[in-house]
Amino acid sequence: MGSLDVGIGFARGKGQESMTKRAATRRRQAVLHTLEQAIDFDELPRYVGYQVRRTQAKIFAEFETALAGADLTPGSFGVLTLIRANPGITQVALAAAFGVDKSTMSPVIVRLEKRGLIRREVLTSDRRRQALYFETAAEPQYLAAREKVRAFEAGVAARLSSAEQRELARLLAKLQAGRSASPQ
Repeated sequence: MGSLDVGIGFARGKGQESMTKRAATRRRQAVLHTLEQAIDFDELPRYVGYQVRRTQAKIFAEFETALAGADLTPGSFGVLTLIRANPGITQVALAAAFGVDKSTMSPVIVRLEKRGLIRREVLTSDRRRQALYFETAAEPQYLAAREKVRAFEAGVAARLSSAEQRELARLLAKLQAGRSASPQ
């Protein structure tokens, strides 16, 4: 995934909040209009990538609803979690962990920093690079959001049996690794 908007979907700045709500309303209206018109999806539903992307979009939309008060998207929560778990991680390492380039990660880092959730420190070993740190003052806010995420994830997981969850995780890991199925 090359774009965080598509790939891990990060929160927008406060100034874009009403614009984002208007866009979401337009999207919902478009979906309702689409449902009124029987659309022939032809072969799209047979494409694995199409099904994965549709599932991601649905889960991300549900996530944003569940965490509306926390002002975090799945991506910004993920970035915050990795910074918290890896004090001093560089932006380059963080971008690599998400499979995106450094410039794609920059606006996310700026937003989290402006909100006081993280801080950047120039590395003494290489003044061109910055280490990222979770702000301890953000811990209560993070923990509250994490509880909502855990509850949300439990609800998503409950849609599948335990065996289905394991199989889905295995299959998704296989797709991410790029391995081919063995010939039958």
